[in-house]
Amino acid sequence: MISHHHESRQIRRFNERTKAKAEAADQKADKQAYIQINFLISKVFKGDELEELAYKLGIMERQRELTTLGFISVLMMGCICDTSDDGMRSLRRMCLLLHNDFFGRIHIRPQALFKKINRIETSGFIKEVMSRIMAYKIDRSLKKNLKKCKGKIASLYRILLQDSTVISLPDSLKRIFRGCGGAASEAAVKCDYIIDQSNHILVRVKFVAGRIPDVSMSADIIDYIAEGDLVIRDLGYFQLTQLSRIIGKNGHFISRLSKTANVYLNKDDQEPVDLIIHLSKLKIDGDIEIYVGKIERLKVRLIGIKVPPEVVEARRKRHKENRKKQEPSEELQEWNGYTLMVTDIPKEALSLKMVLKLYRIRWQIELFFKNIKSNLCVDNLTGKNKYRILCILYIKIALTWVVANLYAYAQALVGIAMEVSLDQFTKWLKEEGRLKIAFLTSDISSLLEELERDVYLLCKQKRKRKSTMQDIEATYMEEHNAA
Repeated sequence: MISHHHESRQIRRFNERTKAKAEAADQKADKQAYIQINFLISKVFKGDELEELAYKLGIMERQRELTTLGFISVLMMGCICDTSDDGMRSLRRMCLLLHNDFFGRIHIRPQALFKKINRIETSGFIKEVMSRIMAYKIDRSLKKNLKKCKGKIASLYRILLQDSTVISLPDSLKRIFRGCGGAASEAAVKCDYIIDQSNHILVRVKFVAGRIPDVSMSADIIDYIAEGDLVIRDLGYFQLTQLSRIIGKNGHFISRLSKTANVYLNKDDQEPVDLIIHLSKLKIDGDIEIYVGKIERLKVRLIGIKVPPEVVEARRKRHKENRKKQEPSEELQEWNGYTLMVTDIPKEALSLKMVLKLYRIRWQIELFFKNIKSNLCVDNLTGKNKYRILCILYIKIALTWVVANLYAYAQALVGIAMEVSLDQFTKWLKEEGRLKIAFLTSDISSLLEELERDVYLLCKQKRKRKSTMQDIEATYMEEHNAA
């Protein structure tokens, strides 16, 4: 009995020492993160800019013991240091950090800090701070260091992808970010991304209410198009006016064709053609010139491919899920029997086979969405106070920007011959606090050196099947040499 009691006491002491070491390590990490945040903020905001912004937005109504720099620092720490939970560390821990270590021993109670965070002015403040940080040195230094490793297709086209993902929010935010309702969430935010897939650079991110349709953001990409760019988007962004504007900027597009669009075989035809009947008469995959639009008729190249029965069935099931178990009409079922795309790229430049392969690149943005949700947990936004949730949302969206640009640098290091796994790269970035360092420090040279050392360990293993880009490059070279 005595021996057993003695052994239990030893185990208890061991556990207490282990716990104390873990707490000491957490405190050390907190201090380091706190120093990095302060250094970053001092670089981004010169002089009294941060205080002026806080007063302008109503964060600091009068002089208080809690400084603006102390407030933004603990708020950023709570959201950045751990992306696996709701993104907010305990208020008591934040208060202890302010009291014990920095800013002249700031005394503030958790209840007071809670009221400070859970305000609409705070969400606007954190959004403005995050916007300025994203535009600062991480983005600029990466673009400065980024190597342009391009293949034959990439040298012809810079490929721009645009798509959106929806994140469900607590119902308390339904007046700010209104969802679709019904079976969907009452509150949701739609994050719309534009990605330069050729260089793996995140060009723009925008978030709107979940119920806003994709087509309303189809014009946004026009500001980012340069001569020779290729825009690839899905059906939700189809709008003839914007396709014309892309051509007007000497860009190119590949887009799914909307069923509601009027299609004419000749520019002066009075009646639109029944496209499905016309394609069925061809008895082969369609690659023809058509005119789209009832008033302003846009000349495009139509790619019409008949799909196998299992694809038609999958589309039918998806329609039922989105339409409350309503069966698609017979006309829609016939339409679902084809994959229909339009492009302004002539046959002489790219074959039908190449156009189809290029459209497959659009799937890369879906993989990006999967990564930011599974590894960065951007859709994990629990809580009750809507302004507190908005603060977390703004910071997590900023994290996706940092990760995307760091991934661009990693992919540039290995070139077209290899492909860095986005999933493995993001996990590597989170290990040992690398993600926190990348977000907080204004000098990322040490991180880039570490990445140069480890990047080949993060590449996908060699496999018999080529990657999408490798397949496109090989097909293009085969056709080019044959010509």
